[in-house]
Amino acid sequence: MAEISDFIGEVSVERFLLFLFVIIFTFILGSLSSILVRRFMKERVRAIIYKPISKIVMYSVYALGLFFAFNNIIHFNVPAGLAALGVLGIAILLPAVPVLQNIAAGIVLAFERPFNEEDIVEINGELCKVKDIMLRKTRLRAMDGRIITIPNIVFMTSASIINYSRGEFIKVSLNIDIAAESDKSKAIQVIQSICLENPNILPHVPEKKLNAITKFIEVPKHFFAIPKNIKMLNPQVMIKNVNKDKVSLEIWFWIWDIASKEKIVSSFYDKLIQEFAKEGIKFG
Repeated sequence: MAEISDFIGEVSVERFLLFLFVIIFTFILGSLSSILVRRFMKERVRAIIYKPISKIVMYSVYALGLFFAFNNIIHFNVPAGLAALGVLGIAILLPAVPVLQNIAAGIVLAFERPFNEEDIVEINGELCKVKDIMLRKTRLRAMDGRIITIPNIVFMTSASIINYSRGEFIKVSLNIDIAAESDKSKAIQVIQSICLENPNILPHVPEKKLNAITKFIEVPKHFFAIPKNIKMLNPQVMIKNVNKDKVSLEIWFWIWDIASKEKIVSSFYDKLIQEFAKEGIKFG
């Protein structure tokens, strides 16, 4: 049986530490290269082209870095070693790849900052608050209190992230049916009044947030079809459908705090039930 000395020369502590550093740096650089290639080519070519290229770049960096580390630092006899290790050598190295990929993704997140700690984000349909952004993983708290830990590589590859804290307002769309015999004009008036009186619905908004929203909706003059003031965010009620039994109304209003959305909608419905009862308007 071959001895280790047949494949590797004398290695000092300094060389061994340098060897470990180069290995770690190689996997980080390879993962970063793959991510950068994907981002650069994504808008320019089809996925069938840029995905294989990104993998080729990543594995090429891995191969060059590993060869340099083994051959030049610890003077490992690469051909003889690979022949002796065979599948075992691959099995030893592969478990480290996901860990290092997540570290590389964490570095990218640190530079790009698609979200910050305490931001409200939606990922895979789950509304969460960002609690802790670490090098290898990110910890989130769902609105129901659950702690969700996600590997950083997920943010780079598949998950689409909606950052509500970066936006200035969120549209809420509700559907209400009223009985055909009810006064639809009166119903629309009641709905609009409820929205306009609610302090959590635009145009009621804190001054700091209002300045940001106003700035956001300022558009060049040639966009003449888009209103240039806050009125574009006033509550709107539209007749969606009419038949002999009911009139379907669609309600749009805008809020600025996604974390309070359920409470705001609940408050709206509660007030609507009371006001419809007072005005003799029946639900369909």
